[in-house]
Amino acid sequence: MGGATTTNWEDGMKRLWGGLLCLLVMTGCAFAGGAPRQVTSAEVKSLLAKTPAEGGYQLIDARPDIKYFEGHLPGAVSLPWAEMKEQLDALPTDKSTQLIFYCGGPKCDLSAKAADLAIEKGYKNVSVFPAGEPGWREGGESVWVSTNYIKMLLNDRERVALIVDARPQIKYLEGTVPGAINLPFQEWDKRVGLLPADKKTQLIFFCGGLKCDLSFKSAIKARELGYSDVRIYAEGWPAWKEGSTRAFALINPQQEGNAVVTAEAAPVTGEIGKDEFLKLVAEKPAGFLLVDVRPDGDFQKGHIPGAISIPDEEIGKNIALFKGSNNVVFYCNTGSRSAGAFYAAEDAGCKGTRFLNRNLDVNPDGTFAVK
Repeated sequence: MGGATTTNWEDGMKRLWGGLLCLLVMTGCAFAGGAPRQVTSAEVKSLLAKTPAEGGYQLIDARPDIKYFEGHLPGAVSLPWAEMKEQLDALPTDKSTQLIFYCGGPKCDLSAKAADLAIEKGYKNVSVFPAGEPGWREGGESVWVSTNYIKMLLNDRERVALIVDARPQIKYLEGTVPGAINLPFQEWDKRVGLLPADKKTQLIFFCGGLKCDLSFKSAIKARELGYSDVRIYAEGWPAWKEGSTRAFALINPQQEGNAVVTAEAAPVTGEIGKDEFLKLVAEKPAGFLLVDVRPDGDFQKGHIPGAISIPDEEIGKNIALFKGSNNVVFYCNTGSRSAGAFYAAEDAGCKGTRFLNRNLDVNPDGTFAVK
C-alpha cells in the first residue's frame, strides 16, 4: 500500500513539473517571440545617424495622419493603428528589419498595439519608443512637418506659425512658400533679428529638400536662442513646388493656372549654365578649380572627379585659394550651398567664382547627373 502511495505521489509530481516546464517553455517562447523592446531617445538618435536603408530600420508613427502631418520624428513614415490591419503591405517585406513604433507618449497605447500586431505577423525585431513625439520635442529635438501641414497653415487663420526659408536670397527670389521670410543660414548673424521676440512662436524652417541641411542647421540655431517650438519642413521647396498649386516667385514670374512660378530664368550674377559646367568638368582647362561645398562626409560618399572638398562653412578660411584663380566653380546637390559659397567669396573680394544653380546627383563612382 505504501509503495502504491509513493508511486502515485511520484506520478503526480512528474505531471506537476511537466506542466510547469511546459508553462515555462511557452512563456519563454512568448517573450522570445517578442514582447516589443522599449527604446530610449538616445537609441533613436543613434539610429537616425543613418538613413533607414543604411541602418536597416523603419521608424513608424502609429498616430492618425493629422498628428503625423503636424509633426513627426525625422524620417518616420505614417501608419495609423486604426488603418494598420488594412495596410500591412506598407511594412517592409524583410521581416528582420528593425521596426520602431511610437505615438503620443507614455499614455498612448497605439504604438504598443501596432508593435504587437507586427510581432503577430512575423516581424522579429520590433521596438516601441514610449516617449513618443512629445518626449522627442521635450528632449530639445525638432520634429518634421509635411506638405499637408504647410497647406493647413496657409488655409487656416487659427493656426499661427512663421515659415522660414533658409536658402540664399537668390533661391528665395526664384520661388518660395507663400508667406515665408528669407533668413539664409549663411547670413544668420546678420538677419536673426527677423525672428519674432516671442520665443513660443512656432518656427518652421525649410530649404532645398532632403539633401539640403540648411534648415536643420537653422533649427539648431533657433533652439539655441530659446525658441521652444521649432519644426523642419525637411522635404522643402522641391516638395512644395511639386505638390502645391500655390508657389510664390519674386523674379521672372509667370502665371500658370493658380500657381505663380518662375520661367526658365536667365542666369543670375555668378551662375554658370549647365552646358558650360559640363564642358569645364570634361575638359578641365588650366586654372579651373571645381569645389564641392557639401559636408565632407557627403564628398567622401561620392564626388565629381577632380573636385576638391571645402564645405560652405569653411569658404571664409580659404579665400586666398579662390583669389588665386579666375575660374572657380562651386557645386552642391541643390544649388543652395553653392549659392551661399559664391556670395561669401564675392563679399570677400573674389572675382573669378561662379556656382551651379541646379540639382545634382553624384554616385559613389563619380558619375553624376545635372538636372
